[in-house]
Amino acid sequence: MSAVNVNYIYSNYQFLKVLNFVSFFFPSKLFLVHTIAVEQSLSGAITIVIKYLYLPSFFKKSKPKQSEVMPEVEANQFESVLLKGVVNLTGAKTIVVSCFNLKKIYSLRFKRITRAVEFSDFKYSAFCHAISNHVLSVLVFSNSGARLLAEYIKLELRSSRNHNAFISFLKNFLTFLLVLVKKRPSCRIVGVRVLLSGRFNGHNRARSKQIRVGVIGLQSADHFIDYYSLPCFTKYGTFGIKVWLNYNQ
Repeated sequence: MSAVNVNYIYSNYQFLKVLNFVSFFFPSKLFLVHTIAVEQSLSGAITIVIKYLYLPSFFKKSKPKQSEVMPEVEANQFESVLLKGVVNLTGAKTIVVSCFNLKKIYSLRFKRITRAVEFSDFKYSAFCHAISNHVLSVLVFSNSGARLLAEYIKLELRSSRNHNAFISFLKNFLTFLLVLVKKRPSCRIVGVRVLLSGRFNGHNRARSKQIRVGVIGLQSADHFIDYYSLPCFTKYGTFGIKVWLNYNQ
């Protein structure tokens, strides 16, 4: 089999271009992205796997301003634009895109987590709602989730006015996560670390706050560290979000 005319994207720069282009199609308010993976076979076929939480039903419907009205895009147009963009970036002739909505995959486990949250200390918090329960169910029953947790923190920082209250809720949320994990031997999370930097509550000076729960072994080969960082743009300025999830091998 000849592979002379195949354009490979094994360079880090080409992979970043494809990842950034695919991430552009998932607004953070309606989608919480869990994983975006890009692979290419020896024959030149590109496979893109996207796992996400689709959350349009959790937001109140409000009339957008005239400047914010976006034209409606059908599913066929969405797919064609996505595929054409990847073709222009990579030059591949065969592209396979697989999308998985984790809201449907973890629907039964979401009910178990919802019952467990009823016995938690933060069940009366304003930040305890269906979105946090969905994120908690995915973190408990999956083997990765640093990006999903970072996207969830970004969503709450942008929509909340009291950042300090959310940080205290997040600490209780992560502590409860480890309590649920200890009851399930199949789960491998042993520690979580979150670092937030920015102007909390619109303070004049930027500060950094760290939440550390469990064991974080950054210098040990016995653990797998799932790390993700992203910026969060709010009316108070830009926040930096870094998440470490520690898994047993």
